[in-house]
Amino acid sequence: MQLIPHTTGNLTRTLGLLTASLFAATGLHAQDISPAASHSAYGPSPDKASATQDTASDLGMTRIDTAILFYQEAGGRVKATEPVTSVTFNGTDGEVLSVKLTADALTGATPNGATPWKNTQTFITPSKGQGVQTTTTSASGHSKTVTLPGTDIVASQYTAEPHTLPLDYGFRDTRYAVDVGYTTPIDPVTRLSVGGSFSSEQDFKSASVSFGAARDLFDKNTTVSAGINLEYDKSDPYFGTPQPLSIMSGLTKGGSQSKGVFNAVLGVTQVMNRNWLAQVNYSLGAANGYQTDPYRILSVVNGQTGAPVRYLYEARPKSRIRQSLYVGNKIAFGPTVTDLSARLYHDSWGITSVTAEIAERVPITSWLYVEPHARYYSQSKANFFHDFLIDGQALPEFASSDSRLAKFTATTVGLKLGLKLTTNGELYMRADSYSQTGDRHPATAIGDLQSENLFTGIKATSVMVGYTFAFE
Repeated sequence: MQLIPHTTGNLTRTLGLLTASLFAATGLHAQDISPAASHSAYGPSPDKASATQDTASDLGMTRIDTAILFYQEAGGRVKATEPVTSVTFNGTDGEVLSVKLTADALTGATPNGATPWKNTQTFITPSKGQGVQTTTTSASGHSKTVTLPGTDIVASQYTAEPHTLPLDYGFRDTRYAVDVGYTTPIDPVTRLSVGGSFSSEQDFKSASVSFGAARDLFDKNTTVSAGINLEYDKSDPYFGTPQPLSIMSGLTKGGSQSKGVFNAVLGVTQVMNRNWLAQVNYSLGAANGYQTDPYRILSVVNGQTGAPVRYLYEARPKSRIRQSLYVGNKIAFGPTVTDLSARLYHDSWGITSVTAEIAERVPITSWLYVEPHARYYSQSKANFFHDFLIDGQALPEFASSDSRLAKFTATTVGLKLGLKLTTNGELYMRADSYSQTGDRHPATAIGDLQSENLFTGIKATSVMVGYTFAFE
């Protein structure tokens, strides 16, 4: 593939539109910790085939892309199945209308935030079902329903075995999402875009709108673009939202909480030569409102032994400012195409991260290609991250033991295989392996905690299979 002059305008236009409308491409957030994204925040985000498909060559055609993703964390943790279908209508005059439907089914066990300990630990949360006491056992045998002594309150109780990461085995959710986008040219070198999305799950709803513009310069060798996205999220846990840093209990908590998010991105895409296309984006985001994970706790431990004394619900700031700088390159070396990108991120929570990615598309035949890829990620910890709190010390204003807010590095390696079945149809499969590495035995560990693994990072694998085709 060579980026010869008569195709560079299309490629530049495509990247410009992606800059204006697809904030995920800029990596605006480091580790998204909203309930809606809790599963993907631990591991590699699912590939959105419709977002990566270059439709510039589909002028006057309709493209359908359907795929299914299977995601599994090691140790019996989160398992996800995500089917995605997108339809893109490309007008002969440059208009583009896209619709994407997504469904997520998630099950498994998630870390609750408490530290491991040498003895069995017992945790309690409000029960999803109220009424007569019954006993139910999960597949792990760790969970049951109990009535709180001296009351008629039904609660859920589960345990963590000695020297094991405390996990909540009751995690189960389903999410449905729809995304719609429309782009139209207002003159030969300027395009406007608008989009909207809505997602819903049992305890979380999110709605957003986006607006973007892109303009070609210098005989379409340069594209400048800008976009904004406005989002409203509502968190409504089945037991309510707990008071920050209050003691874990089986009592029903407070009402629902919400937050607003504003994102903006500025980008420039440049044809460097016939074989090299470069892109630079600067992104700025601000979130205000409820950003705490209502299900997550942290341990308060004895200052000498490290033994758990009690468990508190976590607390996170209500405001967060995010910035990132993204640089991407698409380079043709003979028949192969290299995608090389890097991103620098910083936010007001104290997290600074660096991401580097590389992918090499290698044609084997005219109808078959392979694309190995690798990703490296490293971040510092949030300024309110604590593995645990110490009994007797004053409580901080904010505290969380979520490993996604800890200092860690992560690597992803994978391979994509594409099989061209027809002129405009392709079957593809992608497999990824993801692994986090963090401080298992931090210097702050006290007493018997020094021998426990305090880093709750994960290993995960994902497989995606899809088919895309276009027709007039």
